Amino acid sequence: RSGPSGTAQCLWLIDPVYADESGKSPNMALLAATSRTLGGFLDHDPNFAHRFSRSPFYTGESPDRYIWYRQHHRIDRLSDFIREVREVTDEPQHVSPRQEFSSGRELIEKVKARREQAQAFRAIADEIEVEMGEETDRCNPDLVDGVLVRWINPGRAARDETAFRHALKTAHRLRAAGERMTDAAIIDAYERAYNIAQREGGDGRAAEMPPMRDRQTMARRVRGYVTQGKTDSYGTPTAKYATTSQRKALATMGRRGGQKAAERWSDRESDYAKGALAELKTANMKRSFSTDENKGRVLAYVSSRKREGYDPARVEVANELGLSVRRVNELRKELGISRKRGRPAKK
Repeated sequence: RSGPSGTAQCLWLIDPVYADESGKSPNMALLAATSRTLGGFLDHDPNFAHRFSRSPFYTGESPDRYIWYRQHHRIDRLSDFIREVREVTDEPQHVSPRQEFSSGRELIEKVKARREQAQAFRAIADEIEVEMGEETDRCNPDLVDGVLVRWINPGRAARDETAFRHALKTAHRLRAAGERMTDAAIIDAYERAYNIAQREGGDGRAAEMPPMRDRQTMARRVRGYVTQGKTDSYGTPTAKYATTSQRKALATMGRRGGQKAAERWSDRESDYAKGALAELKTANMKRSFSTDENKGRVLAYVSSRKREGYDPARVEVANELGLSVRRVNELRKELGISRKRGRPAKK
C-alpha cells in the first residue's frame, strides 16, 4: 500500500521480451495474450497500469528510475504466468489443436480442397496485379464507396471475393505508399468491403463474416501475395524476383522437370546437345590439365625435399602448394611416391 489513499501495486518481474524491427515476435504475441487475460481477470480496472516499467534491478542515477521495495527476485516466465492466471480464473488452458482424420481419403480430400482454395486465391492475386488500380476502378459502374463489388448474379454479390480483392488492393496501395501492411489494416479493408457487398447484394442472405482466426490467416496470405508478387504495385513487371538461372533450376526440378530436361538429350545432334557436350569437353580438358600441373608441382617439391634427406609430410606439402591433404594423398599415390606410415625415425 502507498500512503493514506489505500492504493496498492502488484508487480510481476517477467523474462525479457524482444521484438524484431517490425515490432512483432512470438514473445510479443504471448505478452499481448497475457495482458488481455490478466485484464479480464481484473475487470479492466483503469487503475491497473498496462505498460512496461524499468527493471527493478536498475541501479543507475536516472531521475526517472523506478524504486521498488521488492520482496522477492523471482522471474516469472510468460507462459507460466498466463497459465497461472487462467487457472485462477477457471479459464481453459490453451492446447494446440491437432487435426485428426478418420481415414487417408479424408486427409487427401482436405488437402485437395485447401490446394484448390489457394489456387483460386493465387489466380485472383495474379489478376489484381495486372489491373490498372484506382484509375480504372473509378470508371467502373460497380464501384460503391470505393469498393468494386463483384456479382454472382444480378442483385447477388460475391461477398467473399469482393472482400478479398479489396483487401489485396489495399495491401498493394499500402506497399506502394511505403506504409506497413499490418493485419489490422488488411482485415479492416476486408470487413468494410464485405459489409458493403452484403448491403448492396445480400439477396436475403444473412451476413457470414469469417471468424477472426480465418481473417488473420487471410491477412497473412494477402501480405505474402503482395511481397512475393511479380510487380511492385500496379505497374510494369520487374525481373528482380528470380534470375534466369533460378528459373531454369526451378524448371528442371522434380519428376516433370527431369523428364523435360531429358527430352533435350533425346537428339544428340541437336544444337543444345552439341553445345553442352562442347562445354563439358572443355571443362574436362581444364580439369585434366590442372591434375597434370598439380602432379608436377607435388613431384618437384617432394623430390627437392628428398634431396635434402627429408621426406615431407602430407600436411606440409598441402600447406606449401595450397592443396587439400586428401588431394595430396591422391596425387602422391598416382605418382607412386607414397610416404611411409608412422612417425619419422629419431636420429
